[in-house]
Amino acid sequence: MSALIYFASDAPLKEWESPHNRMMSVNEALAAGIEIPDILDLDAVDKDDPHMLLWSDSYVKKEDTGILEDSGFDDDISIRAMEKSEDVLTEKNYCACLEWPGFTKGRAQRLITYIREHLTSAQEIELWHIWMGSSYPPPQIQKSYIRLEELHTDVIEKLYHCEAGQGQPVAGYVKIQPDQGITEEELEREIHYCIVIQKSQADRC
Repeated sequence: MSALIYFASDAPLKEWESPHNRMMSVNEALAAGIEIPDILDLDAVDKDDPHMLLWSDSYVKKEDTGILEDSGFDDDISIRAMEKSEDVLTEKNYCACLEWPGFTKGRAQRLITYIREHLTSAQEIELWHIWMGSSYPPPQIQKSYIRLEELHTDVIEKLYHCEAGQGQPVAGYVKIQPDQGITEEELEREIHYCIVIQKSQADRC
């Protein structure tokens, strides 16, 4: 399974693009001193195609280990419109996925700004953290409601760190047999977490 954090609303969701990612041509990459895969150096490759390579400075490589680490840029956030799938259980009409290297308080503060701006045209917005690929048994939804004035970076941090926990046992499912090739753990419900942020009471009047 893979994690997905997304917004949902009954009003269209504005898209953001991280300034730390951009598409470039092979020649642009070579001119900038960026290493390219050998396959992109073949004669058959159009080296002036501006959509050939995705460049990012979102990660830096540690010299001692070679491991990539988050560069920590607070504006390294992308929010992109997405289609609903069987994993997306919101009843809202519009969805947009959040893409970032990871949580920082600076990024969380930018998300709060995004949410505040969205609530000028909507009554509420949902922020979900789910695990994709757990269609059966149906996931348990753990939903909480807060007002905009109660939204702080620690709320987003807590949601970010939620793990795929075990929900309540599924009532009424047939007891599996050893020869069915399914484990009891596979029939335990995952949890989808959702925070519903509602417009401030003063703004609703």
